[in-house]
Amino acid sequence: MKAIYNSRLIEVDDLTFNTKNRAFCYGDGLFETIVTGANRINLTDFHLERLTRACKVLHLCSPTFSSQDLNDMISQLADLNQLKGVLRVRLQVWRTDGGLYSPENSTASFLLQVAETAKPAYSKEGEIGISTTSKTSHTSISFAKTMSALPYVLAGIEMRQKELAEIILLDGRGNLAETHSSNLFWIKNDKVFTPSLETGCIEGIMRRLIIETLEVTQVMAQPESLVQADSIFSSNASGIRYFTSFGNKEYSNPEKKLTKVLKLLQPL
Repeated sequence: MKAIYNSRLIEVDDLTFNTKNRAFCYGDGLFETIVTGANRINLTDFHLERLTRACKVLHLCSPTFSSQDLNDMISQLADLNQLKGVLRVRLQVWRTDGGLYSPENSTASFLLQVAETAKPAYSKEGEIGISTTSKTSHTSISFAKTMSALPYVLAGIEMRQKELAEIILLDGRGNLAETHSSNLFWIKNDKVFTPSLETGCIEGIMRRLIIETLEVTQVMAQPESLVQADSIFSSNASGIRYFTSFGNKEYSNPEKKLTKVLKLLQPL
């Protein structure tokens, strides 16, 4: 499988890193997961904008390529690897070697990989619950996807142990924040709500699209808000999932309310 490493075409199996790699040692890096293709909306410009903002926070040199350059590289890898249909793209950026907790430079390396994905843009899931092992916190970088993801890993383990379809992380004050892999939304009386970025949730790209397409209220809300809701759904780069239950409460399919967004996700 071919990938692009620092603008050079490589074989993934040939890629090696030394033990001083800062992503490996300190999680000193960022990543973007992009889902695109002929049957999906192209949001690479949104992803590149978030990555650039995050690089500034980390005092890290952001990639110099444009959104069009990124699209061209994705197309090149899809052709070389003979990939078709919907593509799942992972772009990783990390600081080059040097220093301990305090880095010695701001230069960066990047790796771009592309694979096929069969995940639908809209799907039905089962029960969603609350995590007791992980919390979110609001920081200058919490809006971005960093290579330090242990709270989400722990929440994912808890989710599987509890046999849930998805699990919700709260912030330190007990407010709804996000799920272990997605942004969280709920609908009550035909109004759409999502947690505020002040909870420490990631500023998801699909979250941004939904907010720009529908009338969405960003709130600080306790889990009781979900008990009063009519529908619950989540969003990430792959699309939107809605959930049938939270505890003893059952929920309806929010598809009608999301019609405008779903049409954007899968353009004709």
